[in-house]
Amino acid sequence: MKTLFYPLVLLFSFSIITATAQQTATKESAAPAALTRQYNSLKEGSNSYREGNREYKVVNVSTLEAFWKSVQQSIKATEKGLIDDKKSAEQEAAQAHQTIEEQKKQIQALKLDNIEKEKQVQQSQHAVNNLSVLGIDMQKQFYVILTAVIIIALVVMLFVAMQRYKSSNRVAVEKQEGYNTMEEELNEYKKKARERELKIKRELQTEMNLREEMALELDRLRKHQVVRH
Repeated sequence: MKTLFYPLVLLFSFSIITATAQQTATKESAAPAALTRQYNSLKEGSNSYREGNREYKVVNVSTLEAFWKSVQQSIKATEKGLIDDKKSAEQEAAQAHQTIEEQKKQIQALKLDNIEKEKQVQQSQHAVNNLSVLGIDMQKQFYVILTAVIIIALVVMLFVAMQRYKSSNRVAVEKQEGYNTMEEELNEYKKKARERELKIKRELQTEMNLREEMALELDRLRKHQVVRH
């Protein structure tokens, strides 16, 4: 902003100085031209004579006074023009100063507006690059990395859990199969035990029947012997 401000001030000041110089030069160049014409007219209208090696002019007093009056008027006009030019330059300088002050105020306002816009841009940039998660302000890049890490960790945990589940399920299946096998073996053993028990009971019953028959037979024989005696 400063690089733009100072060239504008210099250009404005140069324009004022150039305009003032041109006006002064125009007035000053007009006055010597008129005096030059009067001087040439006075010189040409005067009688000449020589004395020795020098040339002299006989000048009309009224013409000389008129020329001198013109010189004084030209000096006064030049002085008045310089005074007027000075006042005009001072007015233009005051106006230029006022314009510069107004431009300074405008530049200051532009600076403040630029600062405010920069703040808004920074806030927008911050809003683009950051987000709030559970009241915590963090960068989106960090959030993406953190989310990716959490997702990878969850996937790993899920994979480990699935492997453990498969392993536990396999162990459970093996245990169930073992239990089923043991239950089948136990049922088979119980079946065989019942069969053996029934067999033993039948054999015992048969043995008991034989013993009863033998006891009856023995009683019969004893009775038969008693009868003989």
